[in-house]
Amino acid sequence: MQGTRNRQRGFTLIEVMIAITLMAVLSVMAWRGLDSVTRANAMLEQRTDNIARLMRALDQLERDVALRATTELPPTKAVDLLPAAMTARRQAELPFFVEIVRAAPAAPGYWQRVQWWQRGGALYRAAGPAAAAFPLPPPDEKARVVVLEDVSAFQLRAWEPGQGWRNLPAVAPARATATGIELVLGIRAEGESGAQSFRRVFALD
Repeated sequence: MQGTRNRQRGFTLIEVMIAITLMAVLSVMAWRGLDSVTRANAMLEQRTDNIARLMRALDQLERDVALRATTELPPTKAVDLLPAAMTARRQAELPFFVEIVRAAPAAPGYWQRVQWWQRGGALYRAAGPAAAAFPLPPPDEKARVVVLEDVSAFQLRAWEPGQGWRNLPAVAPARATATGIELVLGIRAEGESGAQSFRRVFALD
């Protein structure tokens, strides 16, 4: 009889409470681990998306520069360091402004004005309508597109042969022409202090 009673004994209340406590602790640890993995995955996806948008912006500017007009253009600006199809200037309302006269991809034999500028933490691009004769029409307000957000810096430098990099806008001494430009973008990353700097160099053949 004594052996039968021992075999029928269950868990005591203390043992059950200890088991429940251990399960609760393990559940909290598992939830925290899962939450940490979820946050890390979301941050990684955000950074990947930011890098993709940055690369698209850089590729678009590189394409605009590559399609710039290389034929004789009418004199529309003072002689500066950039080729005739490119203009860089500073204005009161815009810290830096770049305009490129480029071939219109969808209209062979036509040209268009493309403008890049930074305002209020955003990098903008606007392309004007294609035209076959000068003066080319400027882009209208509806053509403006936000290419990149959280931009803290948008700077260009030109490579002057024999002299090195020069900040734009710059006047060309003795009618020298730049053989390359350097773009520097400062991007503010969410959740990080300061801004990351990205640099790309475009050859001007």
